[in-house]
Amino acid sequence: MYRSRLLATLLALTLGCTMLLPAHAITLRLCTSDSAILPYITPDGQGTADLLVRMAAQELDITLVYLPAPLARCREMLRTGAADAFPASPYIPTLAVEFRYPLQHGEIDTSHTIINGRSMVFRRVGSNVEWDGVRFSHLSTPVLVPFGMVMPRERLQALNVAIDPNGRSMQANFQKMLAGRSDLSVALETHGAQLLTLPQFAGKIEMLPIPFIDEHYYLVFSPAFYDAHAQLVEKLWDTISRVRRSPAYLAQQRKAMDDLLKP
Repeated sequence: MYRSRLLATLLALTLGCTMLLPAHAITLRLCTSDSAILPYITPDGQGTADLLVRMAAQELDITLVYLPAPLARCREMLRTGAADAFPASPYIPTLAVEFRYPLQHGEIDTSHTIINGRSMVFRRVGSNVEWDGVRFSHLSTPVLVPFGMVMPRERLQALNVAIDPNGRSMQANFQKMLAGRSDLSVALETHGAQLLTLPQFAGKIEMLPIPFIDEHYYLVFSPAFYDAHAQLVEKLWDTISRVRRSPAYLAQQRKAMDDLLKP
């Protein structure tokens, strides 16, 4: 009898100690752009969007692993389950079957935005091509779009505009413009503005004043990861929404922007 009670007590203590141990951390494999999309994404996870994901993940004991790759390759890696998430994607209905976005009653939940980013039209100085927010005028060359950026490409196609989506980065497209291969490039505003401060582009390329796209971007997941960890993913999206408004994140975000745009 005594031995039975002793075994029961030891079992209870063992179970109690097990319950007090921290849960095993989930590893989240983030496929991220292999060329920086400043200030939001860098290959080593140091952009402002990267920072937001990292701060939220730390609260939930999620370990992040970065897998730098071209944007189109990241899309394929999420589709096949070789990666679990991408840090910043616009909501595109044609991609909704491949990615899991934060939804509310079947609609995109903008409260879970990770960044707001405007895409602008950049023009080679001396060109007379114009963008009025609706259409281009005097356009005779393809518009350059970074490889893998779906939304600008789809809008340009809807405008029946010839495009060149083969540039591996915004910087490569700016170099194409200077080589006379195009008059225009569509690029993210902050990254494009930062490129204009570089000696090889300053005074040679200019940003037109009317935005091409003003869009929300979200942390998106592969179907396989979402199906396996749906509650954790929803909690991570909620945490991102809260951390994004926190003084700690806002201060670090401002510093990152100041560091990016200072001479």
